[in-house]
Amino acid sequence: MLSSKYFGNISLKKAVFLSLSIIIMFQPAISDVSVFAKTKRVSAILPTSRQDTRSDKEMEVLANKIYDRGVRLFKREEYWNCAQEFIIIMDFFPQFSKMDKVVNYLGHCLFQEELTLASIRMFNYLLKNYRNSKHIPDALLGLERAFYQQNDYKQALRVYYAIIKKPARYKNILDEARYIAGKCHYHLKNYDISVSIFKKVDNHSKFYDSALYTMALSYLKKSNVAVAVDYFQKIISLPIINGERRDIVDNARLTLGLIYYELNSFQAAIYQLSKISPEHEHYQDALLGLGWAYLKLEDYNNVIKYLNNLTKEFPNTANAEESYFLLGQAYIYQGQYDESLKAYKTIVDLYPEKKNMPGLLLKVNNSLRQENNRVEELKVKILVEETKLLDAMPLVGPGKEIPRYLINKKKELKDFREKMIANLLNERDHLLFMKKNIDELTKLVERKELRKDWRSFAEYGISRALFLKEMSVLRGN
Repeated sequence: MLSSKYFGNISLKKAVFLSLSIIIMFQPAISDVSVFAKTKRVSAILPTSRQDTRSDKEMEVLANKIYDRGVRLFKREEYWNCAQEFIIIMDFFPQFSKMDKVVNYLGHCLFQEELTLASIRMFNYLLKNYRNSKHIPDALLGLERAFYQQNDYKQALRVYYAIIKKPARYKNILDEARYIAGKCHYHLKNYDISVSIFKKVDNHSKFYDSALYTMALSYLKKSNVAVAVDYFQKIISLPIINGERRDIVDNARLTLGLIYYELNSFQAAIYQLSKISPEHEHYQDALLGLGWAYLKLEDYNNVIKYLNNLTKEFPNTANAEESYFLLGQAYIYQGQYDESLKAYKTIVDLYPEKKNMPGLLLKVNNSLRQENNRVEELKVKILVEETKLLDAMPLVGPGKEIPRYLINKKKELKDFREKMIANLLNERDHLLFMKKNIDELTKLVERKELRKDWRSFAEYGISRALFLKEMSVLRGN
């Protein structure tokens, strides 16, 4: 990470510009150097002198108006527009009395806009240049968030241990900092430390539910199933007060249901899995679990009920192949041999043989690499566009609040900005689409590498169903 000391005495706006430029510098080379030339031309639009004849008091009043507008945008979660307001302050009002707040807000805006490295450098700038600011703990929390987002868990923990040295009055900051630190230790497989930190999260904190759930997972990772179950039970006893808690409770029920299934407590598994909301992200896993549990209880009607629902609602998912196999089993036990054959043949027709999987995986992995490269290229282009955008701030507010020489450039900058934003939104939409494709391909590869050879089971099931069907005909059934 680049230390903020390298910013020297340059303006804060240039520090933002430099941080983005440094990110770009270490990305793969771009053949089209014209984008950098364009940035230079944009800079040429702005005047080199930023002097104004107004008094310091007048400048403070003007900066305060822009600051208040920025804060309102931040509260409305309009982070991109908010960042523009604060950068105007940093560039034109360098003596503003609330500059530490401005830098802190900008760091959070950049983080929310997924400019993580730039946000880290802004927070470091605050720590370096405003050592006595009361916003230091909040900036440290921003740093911890950013490092966690980058999966740099050790660096995030270094920041956490700096946060807990601060006065205890920052309780709201401490709860989130502890939650992130507990997650860091969880990912580092330090489960005992993870649990000890999660236990310090206040039970009235908005992070309490998630801390409780990850603590239960930590005990599960330690093979302490009994304690894990106790914590999961504690989670599902929480009243449902919002969508976030509903998701966590459903996650706990899903995990509990799978634990009970492994313990051969099939009725208990069914009880938990059947209470999971149909809107839950992993609802299809709950349906599959119900199919298996009812099969173990020889309740074939419910097997057919839940798995037909799964194959209908989630026809192209990783669980569908396994569902068709279980349906084939259930239909055989009920003597519905034609339905059983239909289910097994669906597997044979739709899913490749296991021996052909390496070739498919190779193709998917190659596709993943190509998609990742494309995403990285898009990231570079987006960062360039954002850099140009930061260097061409919109001129807002009544004309009397803007230095006269900028009024004359207002239309030119406005037109240029609109073109850049249209281009930027285009690239971002494409980036999100590519990321979604990569996530889906990654999940496909993981499931295909780990899956059982359901096709072979299905081929055996077809032979068995045909044999039993023939025997049934001979018996006159």
